[in-house]
Amino acid sequence: MQARVLTPTETAEHLAQLGLDQARARAFSYEDELQGAAYAWHTHARHQLLCPLAGTARLDIEDASFLLPPQRAALIPAGERHATTRRDASIVSIYFEPAAFPSPLATVRIFEVPALLREMVIYARRWPVARRPDDAAANTFFAAMADLIGPLLDHGATYRLPRGRTRPVQRAIECALRDVSSADLARAAAFAGATERTLRRRFREETGVTWRAFVTRARVLRALDLLSLPDASVTRVALDVGFQSLGAFAAAFRAVTGQTPSEFRRTAPPSSGGDGQKS
Repeated sequence: MQARVLTPTETAEHLAQLGLDQARARAFSYEDELQGAAYAWHTHARHQLLCPLAGTARLDIEDASFLLPPQRAALIPAGERHATTRRDASIVSIYFEPAAFPSPLATVRIFEVPALLREMVIYARRWPVARRPDDAAANTFFAAMADLIGPLLDHGATYRLPRGRTRPVQRAIECALRDVSSADLARAAAFAGATERTLRRRFREETGVTWRAFVTRARVLRALDLLSLPDASVTRVALDVGFQSLGAFAAAFRAVTGQTPSEFRRTAPPSSGGDGQKS
């Protein structure tokens, strides 16, 4: 699905219409219903738990990008400037007052979603932004959810991709992430309006890694998503994300994750591909 790119004005108007920052409840859920949206840079007054239930979302912050499949969630601090791209993802967000967590949240945290938290996110959809702030059951439920999230926040460095500082490098990254299997320096340079030589030099200066290393890491992160699908084949996944041999795939995968693809496949939490049902 092609992303529907919202301008900063459209993003601000849409978020104001939702009333996320004006809600009276200490915590509530929001199920994103804007199909394929790519939101411009914005902030929230509350911490946001961004949890895809199906598909893969993208989260950008000032110095990094993150890919979020259903096995992964992000906790975005209140006031953190960020942009999100939904595309085909089904997303539920939980908004918490900062006081819900005992320690200040200094930056975005990415973590694996245990089965219990995923079920709690699905269940929380019954308490949207307009819920009663004095609903004792809801308040207890969201407090328990915050307690469950707290110990999970020290993870996620594996999933980080650099963003770059200038528009040409950021456009090259955008081009690569649209389809990591066919990411190509010449195509990215044309998309960014730069020569290949200039892009290669500026890419390393701004991100700290080479173009080739970035693409390899992005392919491994995409492979993590695909290997979690039912009946995934390591060979098929390697080819689908752009590796030409199983040996190259296994070496790159181990360098990023510390595991072989087969080891990850055996231990990864399954992706149901669905978003559950409201009750």
